[in-house]
Amino acid sequence: VRTPEAQVVLMTPKGKTFRQADAARFAEAKHLIFLCGHYEGIDERVRRLVTDEVSMGDFVLTGGEIPAAAAIDSIVRLLPGVLGGGAEATRLESFGEDGMLEAPQYTRPPEFRAMAVPAVLAGGDHAKAAAWRKRQAVDLTSRRRPDLLEAGGTFAAGDGDLAKKE
Repeated sequence: VRTPEAQVVLMTPKGKTFRQADAARFAEAKHLIFLCGHYEGIDERVRRLVTDEVSMGDFVLTGGEIPAAAAIDSIVRLLPGVLGGGAEATRLESFGEDGMLEAPQYTRPPEFRAMAVPAVLAGGDHAKAAAWRKRQAVDLTSRRRPDLLEAGGTFAAGDGDLAKKE
């Protein structure tokens, strides 16, 4: 049953590209309904019920179920209590508050196949480690996704938001 405050999201290659800012916006919604077409999409008359049209990229699948599952996963992980650590758990991730790609991750063991964890991360100086991570994020973003830096390096509130259907 659709509630008056429901946002109805249609998964379609014709929609605006889904971004992290959209996941954050949808995470604030009281009620989300996802519509998934199959093969040729949905009856055009149903579009009148839709508030948002979302695409996962410039490609076509046989149905909207897989894109909906991906969108839902990115939204749900932003809800309070889903991830340990609260909002801090997602603050420094790729496309987070600085809009860049996340710095490389390292785990145990300290050496794997003759590759060591960078000394700055094992040294105990949190300020130096944070500075290293920031430099790594800038370098990685400039090499792999320069478009993110060209856009100002950060996502201002509303940047990348999906345009609501009029």
